[in-house]
Amino acid sequence: MPYYPLLRYARDLKTEKKKKTASNLISLRKRLKKEIPQKDLDEHLLLATWNVRDLGKNGSKHGKRDKEDLFYIAEIISAFDIVAVQEVNGLKDWETIMNILGRDWEYIATDVSEYADGGNGERMTFVYDKRKVWFKNIAGEIVLSRTKLITENVDIETEDKKIMKQGRQFARTPFLVSFQAGWFVFDLCTVHIYFGSESGEKLKRRIKEIETISEEISDRAKLSLELGKTTILLGDFNIVHPDHKTMQALKKHKFIIPKRVEKPSNIGQDKYYDQIAIKTNERGLVSFIDREAAIPNGGVFELFKTVMSDKDYEEYIPRMKKTSKGKKLRAKKSFQKYFKEWRTYHVSDHHPMWVRIPISKSEKYLKDNI
Repeated sequence: MPYYPLLRYARDLKTEKKKKTASNLISLRKRLKKEIPQKDLDEHLLLATWNVRDLGKNGSKHGKRDKEDLFYIAEIISAFDIVAVQEVNGLKDWETIMNILGRDWEYIATDVSEYADGGNGERMTFVYDKRKVWFKNIAGEIVLSRTKLITENVDIETEDKKIMKQGRQFARTPFLVSFQAGWFVFDLCTVHIYFGSESGEKLKRRIKEIETISEEISDRAKLSLELGKTTILLGDFNIVHPDHKTMQALKKHKFIIPKRVEKPSNIGQDKYYDQIAIKTNERGLVSFIDREAAIPNGGVFELFKTVMSDKDYEEYIPRMKKTSKGKKLRAKKSFQKYFKEWRTYHVSDHHPMWVRIPISKSEKYLKDNI
């Protein structure tokens, strides 16, 4: 990853902060190399999903992200070949991340979702390293047919204040895009499922969204499998636990979730929100991800072990004091407690989840032609 944007720090950051950021990036790079396999040219694909909390949306309550935060986000993305990113709102911060990543990287995104029905103005986004991955010119948001709507007969208020009955689509429209890396041709569908509530009708709506996208992509995967493509459904499903109805709804249509990534992904490490679910005819793909190795082929990268760790809170008190919430705090212990929330708005409240996939068939192809 090129680091020339650091030169621009002189305009808006003090020298000491620039030095600290550079030092932290070195530490972050070392840990990424230790925990995630190194990228190669044509043998494997490193695929990740990451909900980056309210990117481009932060206001005065917790403060906007600055370039230090965006460098950490970009560094983590750069460890992979392609990343499905949820909660990209305004594009200013995102374009800064793309500038940091450099000209080898490209992205494709949806328009913003509606606030009115729970979409919160978010975009679904794929960002990928063009040296490894190429876009196959097929992309689309998943719009349900009239017979598959999440709910029916929802009361909608019209512009003239009348109430009309209308079916409900997804709160945030899932995004399906075709890519290729080496011999591996694949469809990725990224989601951010409606959260709602832990119980009642809103939980039922969440479960219905998970079940519906699982069924819809499973149906589409049948044709993809006939064409030799793998289908991967990934993103923030807001799944509670592997034994919960939310997970049952995802697995109902026979998507396989590698054991390497069936683990908690939120910062509190008690929820299984993020998932990578696979349908493929590629023999051994999932077993490859799950096999034992010195450096695993899948997992969850814990964000705050290296940068913005618990012990670093005092360094960030000046930034926390500028927020509307931080202005009310006085004692160090109060800032120490607030820091654990504050940093999630500057990096994320989700850990990136990732898998490594074999993409080369060259040797098999040659053997088949002897």
